Amino acid sequence: MAIKKFPLNNIRLEGSIELSGDKSISIRTILLSAWAHGISNLKNLGTGEDVKTALSAIRKLKINTRGNRDFLTIFGGGFGYDKLKSISLNMGNSGTCTRLIAGQLACSPIFSKLYGDKSLSQRPLRIKEVLENFNCNLKARKNNFLPLIIKGNSDAIQSNIKINKPSAQIISSAIFCAINSYGASEISAPNNSRDHTEKLLKFLKYPIIVKYQKKLKRIIIQGKKKINPISNYRIPSDPSSAAFLIVLAILTEKSNLTIKNVLCNKHRIKYINILKKMGAKIKIFNAKQYYGEKVCDINVKSSKLRSIRISPNDIPAIIDELPILFIAATFAKGSTFFPNLSELKIKESNRLQTMYENLKKCGVNCILKTNTLSINGKNKNFYSVDVPEIDSKKDHRIALSFLVLAAATRKKIIINDFSFVNISFPEIEQIIKKLKVKPNKVIVAIDGKVSSGKTSICKSLQKKYKGKAFFFDSGTLYRRLSLLHLRKKFKKINVGFLVKQSKKIKIADLSNKNLHSNEVSKLVPEIAKIKEVRSALLDIQRKIIFESKSDIVLVAGRDIGSKILPNNFSDLKLFIDAPIKIRALRRFKELKHKFPSKKLVFKNILAEIKARDKVDSKRKISPLIKVKSAHLISNHTKYISTPVMKIIKLIKKVS
Repeated sequence: MAIKKFPLNNIRLEGSIELSGDKSISIRTILLSAWAHGISNLKNLGTGEDVKTALSAIRKLKINTRGNRDFLTIFGGGFGYDKLKSISLNMGNSGTCTRLIAGQLACSPIFSKLYGDKSLSQRPLRIKEVLENFNCNLKARKNNFLPLIIKGNSDAIQSNIKINKPSAQIISSAIFCAINSYGASEISAPNNSRDHTEKLLKFLKYPIIVKYQKKLKRIIIQGKKKINPISNYRIPSDPSSAAFLIVLAILTEKSNLTIKNVLCNKHRIKYINILKKMGAKIKIFNAKQYYGEKVCDINVKSSKLRSIRISPNDIPAIIDELPILFIAATFAKGSTFFPNLSELKIKESNRLQTMYENLKKCGVNCILKTNTLSINGKNKNFYSVDVPEIDSKKDHRIALSFLVLAAATRKKIIINDFSFVNISFPEIEQIIKKLKVKPNKVIVAIDGKVSSGKTSICKSLQKKYKGKAFFFDSGTLYRRLSLLHLRKKFKKINVGFLVKQSKKIKIADLSNKNLHSNEVSKLVPEIAKIKEVRSALLDIQRKIIFESKSDIVLVAGRDIGSKILPNNFSDLKLFIDAPIKIRALRRFKELKHKFPSKKLVFKNILAEIKARDKVDSKRKISPLIKVKSAHLISNHTKYISTPVMKIIKLIKKVS
């Protein structure tokens, strides 16, 4: 079991790239080239295991090939004409290859057995009855599952059949069987299914006619006709693989990514229309017709997403992209609703249940009902110190989707069976590293005891970075609430009032001089230990931090590294400390400067500092601690430049 720890921290994508060829078209061109009368040349084939399965299958069927995925020559001739009588083929995890090659073998002179891995063997084939209409002989486990035994019939006859499911694989299986059957066959099927097979055959001038009606399409195929070879076809970039990079670019600040020569068949890019409705900045340009398919370049930029209700009619066209759309919906404002998801239960895994369970593990608000899923953003558990272990169920699209979630958010996760991404997109990590540029911003989590000099150090750093750094003192939030509470003159602490006021706090409220009065300082420890108040301020603090546009974000407080920005949610963790008498003296001088008319006693300030240290370290909720990954910064001298320069070196190292 291959386990992968993520994230690739602090991602920003920039540049342009062409991806490996579309998996669906790669498999179709390989299988049709094997049947063609002549020599076919294919370029940029898909890199995934499913494509390798198709190549392995035709080679076992005695079809000669030369070259590799970059440039592959296939010497066509059909199956079974070299006196091959029987064959056993391992289909791995490829449902596409299984169904399509079954259509070919059913009308060949070969006795064949198709078997696959555990995942594929648990998925219903739904082709046995379809192919039996052509007078073919098939036997499947429980009539619908692998292994599939095919007693080939090279005298298969034409058929008129109706396919109710909008499945391109089932339709293509029937088309492949019709091609090698006597007479003209007619297939009626939903017109919202993918049509790569029909388009490719039309381009190759095979006698196929497709008539579109309101909800159905009628496909008429002449059997036993010549299949022309495929000459110098460069397979366009896979739009399903592109979906993971597109969503990653949308979710990461300042990303600007162009993916070139993407297959833009309308049945394959419906997910782009969905993302656009959610507010994604996506531009499709440089459109051209290529081997019967529309091919375009796609540019995507960082975007803020909003929730939508997906139409039930759109689901068949986005069935493969639903897992990554669930991830996108996690970051949309509001609740996104996905209906009509029954088909998602019979993919490589029960993707609906598996995605739901893993999203919940990560701290995502989602509700699963019968064949529907609602997703409404992240909850406090998303930022937990716990590292969720994602069970991918050996499903490549689930593993890829949670890679995107981790990379887009800095969230630390573990993905079990990550190696199964090799089925469709083995090079995703290398591509991200290639497109990754300098970090969007460096987030520095700074904890430390009261009056250890956090504020002075951060303000000095701001000056050094000349406007490129933003300083946020989380303690000012508690001071703001303390000040508001004092103004109301409550006899005892009013938790309801504090929670209500916490939702109204604005950045401009945090620069009031009175926030640092002695009265406020005395009340802050009491308010800071209230569970409801700390919980209410969590989202506000993270919103301020993550939405900052500055290159460097300095966040100071007493639970920043342990609670607000645990694990990888910050790039650098610091703990600033100094002897207690030095801290008390600093506090004394600070208050004397701000309130010169007030009579202050050093011993009282020292006692208050000791009491505050005790409260901060002993409180049950978010106590002040130095996390293991934090660098200890001593600020005991009168020269603040010493710790400042040390921190600058650390920031440079992480950026």
